[in-house]
Amino acid sequence: MSSNPLSIIRKLAIALLLGGLSSTPLLGQSLFVEQAESTVVIQRDNLVRAKTKALKEAKAQVILQAVSRFLDFNDTVTLKPLLLKHFLEQPDDFIESIRVIGEGNTSDLTEFTIKIETQIYRSRLLSVFRKLGLPTQEERIPFRDVFLIYVADNALRQQRVLAPFLEQLQTRLRPYRIRAKVIVIEDRDLPIEAGLQARLALLPNKTTENIDGTALALLELKLRLSAQQEQSQKGTINAQFIFWSQKDELAESSRSATSTTVKLSYLSWQTEEIITAILDSLLLQWTPVIQKALEMNQGIGTQVKIKFRGLPGPIEEQLLVKSLFQNNPRWKKLSLDIIASDYISYQALFLGLQEKIFREFVAPQNAPFEITAVFWEDTFLVVDVKWKEITESLEPFLDTMVESGLAELDSVEENLPKPNLQVPLRTFKQTYNLPLTSTVYDHIRHRGDSTLFRIEPLNNTESKETNKVISLSWFRIGPTNLRPKLTLYDQNRKRIKSYMLRKKKQFLFKYKIPEGKQAFYLRISDEVGFLKDVAGSYQSFRYVLTVN
Repeated sequence: MSSNPLSIIRKLAIALLLGGLSSTPLLGQSLFVEQAESTVVIQRDNLVRAKTKALKEAKAQVILQAVSRFLDFNDTVTLKPLLLKHFLEQPDDFIESIRVIGEGNTSDLTEFTIKIETQIYRSRLLSVFRKLGLPTQEERIPFRDVFLIYVADNALRQQRVLAPFLEQLQTRLRPYRIRAKVIVIEDRDLPIEAGLQARLALLPNKTTENIDGTALALLELKLRLSAQQEQSQKGTINAQFIFWSQKDELAESSRSATSTTVKLSYLSWQTEEIITAILDSLLLQWTPVIQKALEMNQGIGTQVKIKFRGLPGPIEEQLLVKSLFQNNPRWKKLSLDIIASDYISYQALFLGLQEKIFREFVAPQNAPFEITAVFWEDTFLVVDVKWKEITESLEPFLDTMVESGLAELDSVEENLPKPNLQVPLRTFKQTYNLPLTSTVYDHIRHRGDSTLFRIEPLNNTESKETNKVISLSWFRIGPTNLRPKLTLYDQNRKRIKSYMLRKKKQFLFKYKIPEGKQAFYLRISDEVGFLKDVAGSYQSFRYVLTVN
């Protein structure tokens, strides 16, 4: 294992970025864009109130759109009460920035419309999904079976009630990838005090263990009516959803039940409405029970050593690791192990079936890399990676001087060049082609944000010049509490030099491209980078960059 200082620093940096796959990821790579439009009625000519309401509705719309990226449409409908509670009560928690791209009212002042463009924190959305136990569409998680003991009063065991109730219950469990094997208990009470053994006695084989040795989670749903007659016009229903722990190391008296309870009232018995009300109420409260069931289905896990080959540098390494492991519930306790000249190795706990581990190493759609081979070599799982150079184009600079803030110049900024290009507002910043004789505007939005430019001189077959000299001019706009840093890389992404700009507002330098090389890279970032829980005024900076 490598133990030199650079290796230690690198390990520390990656550990901070990954945070054990549970803390906040690198923020500059966790944003995506959503747009929404909202139109509201202007009440009593109160335009200010209408604007406030329209903005609120537009923000709610972008959050719902963002959530729908991660869930099947039917699952989004099924989980609507849960999603509204956990995502729309505080929508600003998920929004990094808002830009109004259109607004106006009708000529008769009856309606106001606003259109916004937002950057959404991907990591914060996924964090809520993890807390709720909800897998996303991109997670290849199979359905997991559980035993469900159904204990209910006679009115809720009638076939015309039981059949639709169990059907709707399965529908609400489907987004969690849970499939229930239901055991209906008739004409008998099942008190909590009877414990786990009384429940196991009701199962077909008196155990939750499968043929393959794995154990299924044991759940119980108890429904009690305050009024036993279905014909009652008024009554209450108590619903209790329980997970029964089956840890062998615990004594029977210590084996606990994790439960959630809801109580609802009805004025008249309407079977369909009552079923929906019961399940919607449970849905809002049952997360602890669901989490316990999912944990049991995960198993104990297998320790795996993974060797990655073909990575050109640490930036690519971080992106690869985040793409494969970030927010993937089948991997836990990922840690960097060895840094060698021709490979990087990690250790991790894999919670899936080992014979299916190869499926984990498939490059996501539009990823800047491809995985060419996965195989076992001694105790290592070897993953061969081929990196692809994917660059994006910059956008024309369309903002007005006022909108961009370029109109508010101090004496140092009087000679600021006018940009003709700007860095797009995208999911996360890509590598951008920056043409010569151009000026680009960009906004580094927080300490962990950065932008990478690829700069390539124009090919001139008539020129006999072997070494091309590029002039670069950097101008900061406005105040900041960050410390901007410029880092040069050669065409193979190998670091050449870094410039610590500190409080400088203007910096000019030249770079001579070595003979035989066609391009180089320039990264604009903060000197320190992402620090958890660091916030404050001016934790961002804007700049323009000119290349000649």
